[in-house]
Amino acid sequence: MGDMSLQVPRLVAFDVDGTLLSSDHDILDSTRESIDRIRAAGTTVMIASGRPVAGLRFQVARLGLPIDGLVLAGCNGAVIEDGATGREIASWPIPADVSARMYRGLRALPVSTIVPVGAEVFIEDPDGYMVHVEARANGTTEIVVDDLHAVAPTPPKILVAAPYDVLVDHRDAIDALGGSDIETCFSSTYYYEVNAAGVSKGAALAAFCAAEGIPLERTVAFGDNENDITMLRAAGLGVAMGNAIDALKQVADVVTTSNDDHGIARVLDGMLVSV
Repeated sequence: MGDMSLQVPRLVAFDVDGTLLSSDHDILDSTRESIDRIRAAGTTVMIASGRPVAGLRFQVARLGLPIDGLVLAGCNGAVIEDGATGREIASWPIPADVSARMYRGLRALPVSTIVPVGAEVFIEDPDGYMVHVEARANGTTEIVVDDLHAVAPTPPKILVAAPYDVLVDHRDAIDALGGSDIETCFSSTYYYEVNAAGVSKGAALAAFCAAEGIPLERTVAFGDNENDITMLRAAGLGVAMGNAIDALKQVADVVTTSNDDHGIARVLDGMLVSV
């Protein structure tokens, strides 16, 4: 932990699924209480997720977390908003020419294409894999369209859904569609995320901290999946949950217990006790 154990962090960033949420999609009392304590100590809290910002607001309300002071980094950091005011702090969408290539190429692959924009989520195939889950999970409105590019030419992200073995088999083909113009990563076993080049949770964390004058060495980040790797690397202290994938544990500074076993509280409460 180095010096982080000797001072309260200036900012703590949390992934949502598999990290902030337990396996039953709730928040542990210990997690809630430790976040309340660290916020009371003056720490800024960032929620950084593959979910769209509208979905983060939905989850924050569902969990009963105070929205004041929260920083919401949705779509893997493609959109950053102030939780209380809704003010957009930064946005890095996929350029229209790149999304056109992606949409066209993805139609030829055995995957579903899901595109969240604001409080809506667009799909072309209403019978596609997992297409109805995204709207329900984020409290957004699902809209079936004939042409994704016509309604979402510059989306914050493109979500590709399929069973894990299908995504693994076609990962290289998906990456080749966007080439150097995109960033890709798994956010779950059935979701493969596509963002504009340079966009990641880590980049969002670094950009926000630079704008706010927060030293990265005074930040902590918690995560569990592949789309959290950049965030844990960027933070002063990167914490992998006990249930995290091995690749994340390998880059983490600390591996805590699981999202069902007070993993967040064990780390945060230790910091507060030490000051």
